[in-house]
Amino acid sequence: MENESEVIDEAVTDVVADMAFGGGLPAPVRKNLFKAFGRLCTAAVDYPVACLEGKAAEKRAESEARVNLLKSSSQKIAEQLEVSPEYARVASEKYSRKIIQEQINVDDISKIALSELESEKAFESNSDSIISDDWLNSFEKEAATKSSEEMKLLFGKVLANEIRNPSSFSIRTIKLLSQLDNEAASLFVKFCSVTVSLRSGSYLIDGRVVSLSGNAAQNSLSKYGLSFDNLNILFEYGLIVSDYNCYCGYEHAIAQNNNVAATLYHQNKHYGLVPIDSTKKINELKLSGVALSKAGKELLSIVDIEPNDLYFKDLTSYFLNKNLKLVEIKI
Repeated sequence: MENESEVIDEAVTDVVADMAFGGGLPAPVRKNLFKAFGRLCTAAVDYPVACLEGKAAEKRAESEARVNLLKSSSQKIAEQLEVSPEYARVASEKYSRKIIQEQINVDDISKIALSELESEKAFESNSDSIISDDWLNSFEKEAATKSSEEMKLLFGKVLANEIRNPSSFSIRTIKLLSQLDNEAASLFVKFCSVTVSLRSGSYLIDGRVVSLSGNAAQNSLSKYGLSFDNLNILFEYGLIVSDYNCYCGYEHAIAQNNNVAATLYHQNKHYGLVPIDSTKKINELKLSGVALSKAGKELLSIVDIEPNDLYFKDLTSYFLNKNLKLVEIKI
């Protein structure tokens, strides 16, 4: 049972959240937002939560205490190791700068997450679950080391999505994202930009780059910037599966009586597949190609999709040859 203090804190949190987000923030998302920011941020992040100012000050004091402890201990360390005090002083200052920079990185990422949440017109949440302490521990550890604007943006989007829907990203996926270099990240954006996925509501059933009439293992996707060698790089990072010619049934995206059981999602748009000749019944539709791994599917949601007219044109022709027409569905 909640004690009186917890009830008061939650009530204050609700009022502040309604003022900041215009009443559009569901209770589970609101709780996750304040738990995450209370854990990760210092007062340098201007999140609109008056009831968390004490938490922010506590976090900042924690970092400052660690720095001061290092400075005050440098002489003792030097004596114990029997080295010049100058070595200990330089080492403590270097580590102090590291601590401060790591907190700045986490604050910057938190600001991006807040911006992502504020920009959302609809705050969707698929569960009432609360963001876990273990997840926050892992996220903070990996986020602290990210100084590039590109990686901060990705981590900020991950944090925003996890606040909305906890368990959207596994701890393994967070560690995988942290290991991506620029080449792999660029290739993944290219891959996701031509990915076709099968979705039922917000649930992602399958995601893959359809090989169309060729075989990806034999460079059939090289014209779209996804050569066999490039695919191997994505596989090495755990973003795609090892079988470059596996398949999944997409017949649920075929319209029956003007309705589809699931949509075909591509380039940020939902589609249904409408038979051109209605007299020819289509019972199955196997789409072969390179599938996203579990981690790849989780990260698909944070990628900024780039236009690729060439692939869309070829994809449209591919379906026409199967007596199917892509028809956009407004959701």
